[in-house]
Amino acid sequence: MHAKNLFAYHPLALALCLSGLPLSTAFAAEQPATAAPGGALMLEETSINAKAIENPTGHVSGPVAMRSTSASKTDAAIKEIPQSVSIITRDEMDQRKADTLAEVLSFTPGVITQPGGFSRVGDDFVIRGFNVGSGTGGILRDGMKLQGSVYDGGIEPYGLERVEVVKGASSVLYGQLSPGGLINTITKRPTDVPLHEVNVEYGSHARKQYSFDLGGPLDDQGQFSYRLTGLWRDSDTQTVDAPDDRRYIAPAFTWRPDEDTSLTFLASYQETRTSFAPPLDYDLTTSSSTLYPKVDRDLFTGERGFDHYNNYSTTIGYLFEHSFTPDLKVLHSLRHFDANLSWDYMQIADTGSAALRNQGLLARRASIRREHSEGWTSDNNVQWTLNSGRWQHTLLAGVDYYHKTYDSHRYAGATSLFNPDAPVYDAPTTITSADSGSDLHSSQTGLYLQDQIKFDDKWILVLGGRQDWAESRTYANATGKRTPREDKKATGRIGLVYEADNGLAPYISWSQSFLPANVFNANADTSFEPTEGEQYEMGVRYTPPGMNALLTAAVYDLKQKNSLSTDLTGNTVQFGETRSRGVELEAKAEITANLSTTASYTYTDAKITEDSVASRVGTRIDGVPYHMASLWADYRLSALGLPKVVLGGGARYMGTSRTSSSDLDEKVDAYTLFDAKVSYEVDDNWTVAMKAQNLSNEKYLFCNVSCRYGDERTLIGSVNYRW
Repeated sequence: MHAKNLFAYHPLALALCLSGLPLSTAFAAEQPATAAPGGALMLEETSINAKAIENPTGHVSGPVAMRSTSASKTDAAIKEIPQSVSIITRDEMDQRKADTLAEVLSFTPGVITQPGGFSRVGDDFVIRGFNVGSGTGGILRDGMKLQGSVYDGGIEPYGLERVEVVKGASSVLYGQLSPGGLINTITKRPTDVPLHEVNVEYGSHARKQYSFDLGGPLDDQGQFSYRLTGLWRDSDTQTVDAPDDRRYIAPAFTWRPDEDTSLTFLASYQETRTSFAPPLDYDLTTSSSTLYPKVDRDLFTGERGFDHYNNYSTTIGYLFEHSFTPDLKVLHSLRHFDANLSWDYMQIADTGSAALRNQGLLARRASIRREHSEGWTSDNNVQWTLNSGRWQHTLLAGVDYYHKTYDSHRYAGATSLFNPDAPVYDAPTTITSADSGSDLHSSQTGLYLQDQIKFDDKWILVLGGRQDWAESRTYANATGKRTPREDKKATGRIGLVYEADNGLAPYISWSQSFLPANVFNANADTSFEPTEGEQYEMGVRYTPPGMNALLTAAVYDLKQKNSLSTDLTGNTVQFGETRSRGVELEAKAEITANLSTTASYTYTDAKITEDSVASRVGTRIDGVPYHMASLWADYRLSALGLPKVVLGGGARYMGTSRTSSSDLDEKVDAYTLFDAKVSYEVDDNWTVAMKAQNLSNEKYLFCNVSCRYGDERTLIGSVNYRW
């Protein structure tokens, strides 16, 4: 008998064996075989089902991801993680045609995103009632801290394979974080199979965008592979003289000298050229009933030739992994980032004068900023899996390091008057103030240890602990004053999961967070204590048998201690506690071969429970509604004889919220936004599509401490070519 004759009858089995995929056969081992003429072995007809194990950093077909690295720093099934995790795959981003990280996360429970007026310049979010952004260290790239400032430029989502959101206190593996959690963005990496894609888009506001994504092996042995992703966009926006231009290029290269070792180099360069939508007090918006001059949603309040936001950022680094045995491996990663920002805009506010207010006049002042951020980040760990009968331990031990500098020069010009009903431009923009910026140097070193203990393949106990050392030095540009500070903190996490045979996996957990307070008391030489977060969470996940779906429900109680506030004189004080309680529901499912959907509901009760000003106790956190909900579905029209046509649509609901920027106790109105998409697959290579965002052209307002107008309706057509 010759092996080549055996596999000549089963080429699929040969392919699966060579690729290392598991085989599931529908026949018994003792099933007889028959001999064919010439001595070849004849096997009975078989039914073979194979499914590759999901790569937690690779491509996932459809919107349903089942594995993650962000919540455990190990390759773990989401059902085995005792904490809320939401994942947005590359396919889901493509289905919704998301253009910013805010759009990527806009259907995620517990996450509040900002409209394009802000999201096109930076990434800043609220998770479970607490701010999570680049300024808090809460936005990561490939598991490492990325940016030094919220204004270092928003992450380009076309360069991402997936986005993972870990909700609630999560310092045990990452160190300095706000209680809200973290957002881990996973870079597109080299592929083992050829990948070629080119896209052309044209749409509202003269939008023109060109993008490409290329990848694949570079040699026959598969030792070398590459990925090259790029994007070029020129576009206007709903506000006159506010462009939305971007350039992005990201090369990647992987070397696999053997099956146990891999080294991946990642780099990126990004330019963002736009202008900043200045924040407004609620009383100055058209949604307010107060008798203030109103700034219309399309009004340009800056100065032509002066207002601009130009950011240039680069990253370069690598990811190394080596397995000594199937149960023991080490991982080492390192990245350098650098960002330069030139940012000028006209601030606008009430004059404070009733007489000028009655004349319809507002105050404007030039803001001039030049900023530079730079940093190094590295993570190193060893993972060891131990099997002992009914027990299995996955041990993780590591050390990470993060160092950043943030050099900010800030100037202001003279105040001038501005009539929003009859705007006259050419106000003075020359500098009249001293440099109010600062130069911050900070570093963080952390040691962490985790044990994921599995018993009888049913119970999973997660134990984690970490010790952090943080230090910083801030130099005031105006005075040269040096303000040092040092912090250290131990944090932990305990969680328990039970995996039932029917697909249910209830869990319970406790976790902590801490974040140094980089705000200094104007009346003292000492800095504030770090803010501290503590979360209790219970939830359940469900994977329906026979369906590619993941359903999640969670309830939590999350507190932040040592919160910062202001006293009645306007000075910053550390006397407060903030508490958030809520419920989150999420469903991601491929219901049939033609229908997939994502749905979510969020209830958040976020309030101030302690404050130096008694009247603030019990008030809701600005910009956090009680209720949010979303739904998106994609349906292929095969039942109507149109299998190449896919219709997609969704809705996002944002409930009423409050803002402290109003003189009256007015609520910010609730709103619902509808989006839609249709695509047609011309053949195996060509796809054309059209998407509409804010289909009903809802005139909405987004507010937290300050306000910005929401995005109006946009239409974008696209042509995609793959080969």
